[in-house]
Amino acid sequence: MRRSGILAGALLPGILIGMGTASAQDKPPVDVSTIARVEPAITIPSLTYYPDSPMGIEVILRNPARVPVTVPGSCLAESAFTLRTMGESDVHRPSGRLEKRAEMTIPPMGEQVLEVDLRKMYKVLRKPGGYRLMWECGEWRSSDYRFMVVEPYDRDRDRVAVVTTDLGTLEMVLMPEQAPNHVRSFVDLARGRYYDGVPFYRIVPGVQADTGDPRGDGTGGWDQQMPGEIDDRIFPGKGLVGATRRDTSMTSASLFFILLNPAPTFAGKQTFFAYVRKGEDVLDALAAIEVPNAEQGIFRPAKPVRILGIQIREK
Repeated sequence: MRRSGILAGALLPGILIGMGTASAQDKPPVDVSTIARVEPAITIPSLTYYPDSPMGIEVILRNPARVPVTVPGSCLAESAFTLRTMGESDVHRPSGRLEKRAEMTIPPMGEQVLEVDLRKMYKVLRKPGGYRLMWECGEWRSSDYRFMVVEPYDRDRDRVAVVTTDLGTLEMVLMPEQAPNHVRSFVDLARGRYYDGVPFYRIVPGVQADTGDPRGDGTGGWDQQMPGEIDDRIFPGKGLVGATRRDTSMTSASLFFILLNPAPTFAGKQTFFAYVRKGEDVLDALAAIEVPNAEQGIFRPAKPVRILGIQIREK
């Protein structure tokens, strides 16, 4: 299971080395490397799940200090987890219990991993919707991690995406024959309302418009990556929809771009999973958006344009 980045937790009262009874003016600076603390993070291997699919996660408890730290058994129980439905403040109570664990000692500069089956803990996760999960014990607290439970994908049924934006509506035909895994990922995210309110954060004049990052700057959307599905037979014409990739062959599971004009140099290099069949006026409106610093290689549009929602339907 691939691990996500670690987010620093707050300090707990720990062990201070070399602290005497000198006055405040004479006290040496505190060596933070000798304060016992935990930096927690949650690894959720997918952004989307189906109602009956397995849902195993890892809680990674890292000790960055040069002294050991003990995590009490109460931190390893179901009560340490907080699950909420996105947009709501009420906390879902666990319907199942974790196996009882004794306290856990994390060695200096080390880590321990707690494996958890969310499906056994929360019956509510059989209900489609967006969820936020956090691990918390005292002042040790992870960030919120979001994921979605969605209706299962049907390749034969789910063929068209109707994308509503500030500028109008795009109707995109999905291409599972060319990029089956990317189409499934896109459909699942759209059904989970992942793209609602997400902006076109980058517009390269005359070339493409990029979207799919809730952060709005292109730095998000890389926690989950996918191998490319490149079809050399596809000509990159106007309205073709592709998965954003970095210098490697891996693509983001959520970021995508729409070509605003033909781009022959993209042939055989990009994963294309859909094409626009209605809404050329929206493409032209995107292409007309002012990008004031484009000559400096900064392609942030002057006017924010957002995806308001995506509906998946039959062809």
